Parts: sequence; C-alpha cells; structure tokens
Amino acid sequence: MIRALDMEKRRVEATLIVIEQVMELKACIAGLIGSMGTPQDWEAAANYLSLVSNIPEDVIRGDFTLAAVPSIEAPDPPWTTIQTTRKSLCGLFLREFNAATEQGDGEEVARFFKLFPVIGGGAEETGLEAYGQYICQGMAETVRSALGGAHKERGKQNDFFYANNLTRLFEHIVQIINSHSGLVERHYGADKVVKVIERLQKEAGIQGGIILDMWNDERAVTRMMADIKSYPFYFLSKSMMPVQRGINFALRGNELDKDEFDLDVKNVEGLFGEMTTMLRSWSLYERFIASQCKGLLDQEEKLPLPKFLDQCNLHKKISEKVIEPYKLTATFLFRRSVGKAFEMDAAPSGLSLSKPYDGSPPFILQAVDDIMYVVDNLLQHILSTGNREVTVYIISAISRVLELDFIGIIHRRMRDQCYPKPLIQGGFPPEDKIISFMVLMSTLDMAKEYLDRVINSKGYFPKSQGDLAGPSTQPLKDSFPFGRDAELVANALHTLNSALSAKATELLNDGTRELFDEVLWPRIRLILTTSFQDAVYDVSEGESLDEGDVDGETTQQVSVRFEGGWSALTRPLKHIMTPRTYAALASLAANKLARVLEKRAWSYSGRLTALGGLRLESDFSGIISIIAQDDYALREPFTQLQEILAIANMEDDEWDELESGYDSSRQGRSRLLSDEDVAKARKIVRR
Repeated sequence: MIRALDMEKRRVEATLIVIEQVMELKACIAGLIGSMGTPQDWEAAANYLSLVSNIPEDVIRGDFTLAAVPSIEAPDPPWTTIQTTRKSLCGLFLREFNAATEQGDGEEVARFFKLFPVIGGGAEETGLEAYGQYICQGMAETVRSALGGAHKERGKQNDFFYANNLTRLFEHIVQIINSHSGLVERHYGADKVVKVIERLQKEAGIQGGIILDMWNDERAVTRMMADIKSYPFYFLSKSMMPVQRGINFALRGNELDKDEFDLDVKNVEGLFGEMTTMLRSWSLYERFIASQCKGLLDQEEKLPLPKFLDQCNLHKKISEKVIEPYKLTATFLFRRSVGKAFEMDAAPSGLSLSKPYDGSPPFILQAVDDIMYVVDNLLQHILSTGNREVTVYIISAISRVLELDFIGIIHRRMRDQCYPKPLIQGGFPPEDKIISFMVLMSTLDMAKEYLDRVINSKGYFPKSQGDLAGPSTQPLKDSFPFGRDAELVANALHTLNSALSAKATELLNDGTRELFDEVLWPRIRLILTTSFQDAVYDVSEGESLDEGDVDGETTQQVSVRFEGGWSALTRPLKHIMTPRTYAALASLAANKLARVLEKRAWSYSGRLTALGGLRLESDFSGIISIIAQDDYALREPFTQLQEILAIANMEDDEWDELESGYDSSRQGRSRLLSDEDVAKARKIVRR
C-alpha cells in the first residue's frame, strides 16, 4: 500500500514538472515571437532560445505540448517553431555581423558574435566561421598593403624586406589572438579558441606562402642554390693535393684568387641573414601558438607542437623554401670562410731556435683565429633560429668541414711541407721546418681550446666525469622548448667539440712522436754523450777522490753539462709550443731518458765501486731534477731508476737489516722491482 502511494506521488510530481516545463516552453515561444516583432530585441530572443534548450526534447515533442503550446501567433508545432526561429535568427545575426564588419563597427561585430552560441543548435559554428573570415580578412589586407609598397621600400631594406614582412605577419596574428581569445573563450569555450587559431593558421599559410614565393623569385634563391652546389672551392681542392716541388705555396694561393666563378658572396651572406630572421620569427611564432594551445587545453607539462601547426602548409613551405636553402647556404659560407682563412693566412714570423724572440705566445696560424670567429658567429645565428632541425644539421656540417678541411689542411702541411726530416742522413732537420711544424701543432692545440670556449659560451656545459645526467640542456630549453629538441642540440654541440678534439689529439700525438724522434731525441743523445764524457765511476778509496768529493764540483760536471745542453735545447721549444704540446713532448723525453739511464745503470753491473755508485746516483738525480724542474710529474718515469740506484748503494749492514725485516714470502722487498731485479741491483756496485 505504502509503495503504491509512493509511486503515485512520484508520478504526480513528474506530471507537475512536465506541466511546468510546457508552461515555460509556451512562455518562451511567446516571448520569442514578441521579441522578434516590433522591438527587434535580438538579445532577448536569443535568451528565450537558450532557455528552450534547457527543456528536454521529449517534452518539446510530447502530445501534451502539441496540444497546449500552439497559439494564434505560433500555430505550428513547438519544435517546428523553435527550429524555424533559430534558423531565422542565425541568418539575421550573420547578416548583421557581416554588415558590421564592412562598416568597421567593432561594437556591433562583438554584439552579434556573442549571440551565435546563445541560440544553440550549431549556430556557434556559423559564428566562429564568420569571425574567422573577419579576422583573416584583416590579415590579408595587412599583407597586401605591406607587399604593395615593396618597390617603394626595397631600396631602404633590400636585405630584410620580405623577412620583416613575414615577421609582421606573425606579429599581427599574435596581436589578433591576444585581443580576441578572451572574447571567444568567454562566449564559446576554450576549445573553440583553438579552432579560431587553426582558422588563422590556414590564412597564415596562404599569406605567408605569398611572401615566401615573392621572396624566392625576387632573390633568385633557386638559381643561387644551384650556383652554391656547383661552387668549386678551388683553394681547398688544391690544398688537399700534394705540394709540387719548386712551386711556392703563396704563389699558388695567389693564382687561386683569379676565381672567375660567378657568385656574389655578399648576396649569399645577405640571403643567409634574411633566412635567419625568417626562421627566428617562425620559431617564436610556433612557441607562442603552442603555449596558447597548451594553456587552453591543459595538456602535459612538456610543451607539445600542435598537430595542425606541424602539418600546416606554411610549415611545409618554410621547410622547402627556407630551411633547405638555409642548410646549404650556411655550409657553403663556412666552408668558403675556412678556405679564405687559409688562403690569406699569416704564420708568425721571427721565430728562432737559437735567437731570443720577444713575441708573446701562442704562436699559431692566423687562420685558426679567423675560423673560430666564424664558428662562433655561425653558431650564434643558427642557435638564434630556435629550429632544432636546422641547428643540428649545420652543427654537423661545421664538424665535417673542420675535420675534412681545417684538420685536413694542417695534416697535409705537417706531412708534406713542414715535416722535420734531415736533408742528409745523420743530420738535423732545417730550423724553419721544425718551427713551422711546431706552429702547426700549436695551432691544432689552440683550436681545441678555442672551440671548447665557443661551445661553452653558447650556454652548453659538457658532462663532467662524475655527472651521470649527461650534457646540460637547461640553458638551451628557452630556445628549443619542444620535446627533446634541447637535448638533441646539446648532444650535437658535444659531438662537435669531442670530434674536433679527438681528431686534433690524434694528429698531435703523431706530431709529438715525430718531433721527438726527428728533432729532440737525436739532440738529447748528443747531450748525454757530452754530459757523461770522462765520467769515472770505478773510483776506489785508495785513489785521490774521497767521499767528500762525491758532492763536490768535480762530480757535478755531468749534471752541469746536461743542464746547459738541455736548457739550450728546450728553452726555444718551450717558448714556441703551447704548454700542453710541450708537456707531451717533455713527457716522451722523460720516459725515453728513464729507459736509457736505466739501461746505462744496468750496464755498470759489477763495475762500480761504492764511491762510483754514489757518484752515479748523484749524477742521475741531477739530470732528473733538471728535467722535472718545471713539472714535478716528470719525475714519475724515473721512480724505478731511483729505486734501482738506492738499492745498489745501500751499505751491506743496512741491507742486511732491511732483509731481516722481510717475511719469508719476501713481499714488500720493492714496490717496483721484482726479486730478480733487486738481486741484480745489488750487484751493480762491487762489494
């Protein structure tokens, strides 16, 4: 019984709700008809339609509604009246909107634009389309006006006329979005703002395409790219060939100045600057559109590139008309700059291995300064574009040119022009060859340092040995905010730096070895021969020399002679070479000397008296001190030699006491020597 009463109560309540909705519908239709009459109150009419949209469709189309709602003013079924009125209002709003746009009446434009979503029934799409046409029409007029004055302005802004107009187009779109997005979002919803942006982007593709096509024709870009592709690079090509004897290198360089290839490099440079501006503006525009869409749609934390922007016609046009020529132009300009730097190169003059020179280091080719300046400038340009594809490609191209042309030319000069080879067997290489060879080595070494500075100045910091997180990309994220773009650019910079360093280091290692073998070691052998001349190590206590003379002037003759020869040999080398290249050369010398002196020590086995052993140790220690006077690390190769001499010169009672302290396994007898070598060392001095 109770359930039946509850059910009946719910039915009554439902019936009352339907009656209220029907009465509301009747009132709305009456108000709608009245508003569209003499008052022509379009806002009221739209609001009545908005209220109708809240009434369920089944109520509007119900039998009770059909019987109760129709009147003399609106005899048709309610749903027919609603559809007819909505269609009529939509058409009226569109006519009034278009009339307002033609008259430039902003208030009326905004008034009718707001009414489309109120009446519902898909009218908001009509409003958005009309609004899109309205703002796109303004964009098209702006571009036509700008390009219409092309001939007038071209004389003033020849280099950047079209780039500036493309930038103005993007700025105009940004202004439109900033000024209109609030209105659209407030009355249509955030998702509809994205639709308006898409509509704008379609028009931007048309207008931007017009600008790029005119620019391409005006600048003859296609023909210029064909000329660049066929540019012969005469100097670089000749530099890769072996030098012919009897032909002066400078004269050959002057012959290459007679390049009759018809390509105006100033025009190419101007085109490169204009394309840089275009790409920079496009990247800033992309970033703005992406940030607007991300904020409106509340997407993931990383900034995504909207699909409609990535696939739009303007993106394709920029890729075809700007990005590809930009890659080609940048590579051409850099390679030509490398060639010109070597063609106009000036090596340091006045250097000598025998005369003092007051010039300040580093003594390098002028070309490396010029080339690294160009690298720095080029990286500034490409990083400013904010385009990952362009940046990674051109960084890779810079790396290839540095490796093949810059390193390649220096390698060939070291091998073919400046190799320090004696003119006659058993002689010494010519001084000018030695100096030129060292200057080329210093050039390679400083190129590594300069490039490292350039890379770090771009906001990229190489991975430290203990940093497992990889290269730092944070400073690059402002310019490359999309996806992994900043990481890829950082990796490209790291690869550029490490590739040049690896190639230069390999060539430096080979050069250091050649310089040591051909120049340094033959002279060191003479110095050793002179130093140990008349040195006597079989002195006995019965002879005139006693223990007090071990540290006397007579016994220091070896180290004094060695110091004189060593200083005369290494002082000019140290002055001409960079600290790193000289350190590598000195390290080779120290290692070789350690082996030679160790071999000499073993050769005295059984021939030295006690005093002779002390004198030998003193002479060797003096030589070691001279070699390592500027770099303590150079003592390291002589550690084993010093241990051999220390063991050899131990008194018997001291040695016996030391032996008794060792355990049965003999561990700890020597840090560097085997038991066999220890035994041999004890036999060097006669006992």
